Amino acid sequence: MGAGSAADGNGDVGRPGLPQKTTSICPECLEVLPAELYEREGKVWMAKRCPRHGEFVELISSDAAFFEKMDRWDWEYPAELEHQDVASKNGCPNDCGLCPSHRSRAMMINIDLTNRCNLDCPVCFANANRSGRVYEVTVEQIRRMLDASVAAYGDAPPCVQYSGGEPTVHPDFLEVLRISKEAGFAQIQAATNGLKFARDPGFARAASEAGLNVAYLQFDGVSDEVYRRTRGRPLWELKQRAVENIAGAGMQICLVPTVARGVNDHQIGAIYRFALEHIDAVAAISWQPVVFTGRIDFQQRLAMRFTNADLARCLEEQTGGEVAMDRDWYTLSFVEPFSKLVEAITGERQAAVSCHRHCGLGTYVVVGRDGRRGYPIPKFIDVEALMGRMHELAAKLGQRRWFKKLTLMRALNDLPAMFRPDQAPDGWDTRVLLDFMNAFVDFRRRYPDNTARIEDVKQTGWRYLLMVAMHFQDVYNYQLPRVQRCVIHYAAPDGRFYPFCTYNCGPNFRERVERACSRPIGASIPATAGAPAASEISAGRR
Repeated sequence: MGAGSAADGNGDVGRPGLPQKTTSICPECLEVLPAELYEREGKVWMAKRCPRHGEFVELISSDAAFFEKMDRWDWEYPAELEHQDVASKNGCPNDCGLCPSHRSRAMMINIDLTNRCNLDCPVCFANANRSGRVYEVTVEQIRRMLDASVAAYGDAPPCVQYSGGEPTVHPDFLEVLRISKEAGFAQIQAATNGLKFARDPGFARAASEAGLNVAYLQFDGVSDEVYRRTRGRPLWELKQRAVENIAGAGMQICLVPTVARGVNDHQIGAIYRFALEHIDAVAAISWQPVVFTGRIDFQQRLAMRFTNADLARCLEEQTGGEVAMDRDWYTLSFVEPFSKLVEAITGERQAAVSCHRHCGLGTYVVVGRDGRRGYPIPKFIDVEALMGRMHELAAKLGQRRWFKKLTLMRALNDLPAMFRPDQAPDGWDTRVLLDFMNAFVDFRRRYPDNTARIEDVKQTGWRYLLMVAMHFQDVYNYQLPRVQRCVIHYAAPDGRFYPFCTYNCGPNFRERVERACSRPIGASIPATAGAPAASEISAGRR
C-alpha cells in the first residue's frame, strides 16, 4: 500500500506524492505521450507535449491534498486478469480487445442495445440521433456477447448493464433481460432516461418480472431549469413519476447526475436529499462530472472543468457538513482488503474492485427509515484501521487453511476498537456492521430476485446509500494507467471487450463498432445479420 514502484508498460511510476510520471495522448492526433502530474497552487495539473501540436496543460484535481489521499489508499494488489485476446501491436490504448496491457477483471459488462433514443441530449457522449445511422444488436448477438463474457472471465461478472441510446426502446428489451438472468449475472441494470418507465407502470412491472434489478436513472437535478439545459426539455415531473413506478415494481434505483459547473452543481445537495427522502427506492447515486467532446480551448475548459474534488467539496457545503470531503471519500479500490480476506477464508473468488485510484471514489451512508439524515460510515468507524487490519490478516492467512477460524476471530475482536459509538446513529453497533459486511459476501445468494430483496429490506430498520463519483476521461485529461485498470468493459458484437475510456474517447472504438455494425436510417436489418469480423473494427480510423 502506498509504496511507489515502477510498473510494467505504461503503468504509474514512483508514486505516491507529486510530481508523478504518467502516460497520456495528444488531444489532436491521439499519439501516446509521456506526461507529468504536478501540484501548483494547491491543485493537480497534467502537462504533456506533442512534437507536432505543442504543449497541453490540464486540470486533474482542484485539491492536491484530496488527490494524494487517494494515492495513499490504493493497495496495489497484483493483476487478476487472465483473459487477453489481442496481441499488442500498436500499444495501449490502440489494441483493445483486451490486450496484455490490461490489468483488471470486469466488475460490470456494458452492452449498447441501440443508438436510438427518445431524447436528444446536448451532453450525451453517445450522440445517438445525430449519426444518420442505426446501431441495434439482435437477441442472438446479445446472447453471444453474454456467453463470451462468462467464458472470458471464468464466470459471469457481478453486473451486466444495458445502455445506448435508450435501451428500453429496443424491441426485444424484455427478452434481453430474461436471457441475462439465465446467463447467471447477479445484477442486471439498464442505463435509462426513465421516460418509458414514467409513462407506463405496466412496462416497469414487466421489466422487473423479466429480471431487471436496477434502473441506472439519468437524474441531473430537481427542477425543470436544469433539465432544459442538460436535456433540452423540462423533465422534472417525468423523473419523479419514473422513480415512483420503478420503485412500485420492486426495482432499485441508482440516480445518475451528470454534473456541469454553472449548470447543476448548485443542486448537488438537493439531489442527495432527494435520495435520502426516497431511500426505500434509491440505493445509490453515481455522480458523473461532465467530460468534453470536440475541440475546446484551455480557458473554456478551465471554466467548465469539474473534478471529483469539486464534487466532494460542493456536497459538504450543500449538506452542512453531513457528508465531509476529507473524512468520507475513498478510492473505490479502498475496500479490496475485505474481498481478499473473504477469498482467503472461504476459498471463493470475490468481486475485485481493482480500478485505478483516480477513476472513482465512494462512500456508504447509513440512513434511517425516515430519510431525514445520513451518517457516512467513515464518520463512526475507523475505516482506515479496519481495511489495514484486513489487509494484514489476508496476507498472513496465505495457504495456512488451519488458520482460517483464528484469523476470522481476530478480525471480529478488533471491530469494537474501531467503532465510535458517540458518532453512530442510534441503535447502530458492531453487530449491524457485521450484517452489513455479510451482505457483500452473500451478494449473489442474497438477492436472487427483486421479491427476495424486498423481503430482506423489510426485516431491517436501516437503509444504505452508496455514493460513487466516476470521472470518466476525455482526450485532455486522458491517462493510460487508468485505462489499463478499467473495470467497466464494453462487450461488442465482434467478440471483443473494450475499457470504458477507450470505447467512448481516445481511440473511440464506439465509432468503429457502430460504423461496422449499423445501417443507414430507414434501411432494413438483413435477416442474416451477424457479428462483423474483428478486423473490420480494428481497421477503422477515428
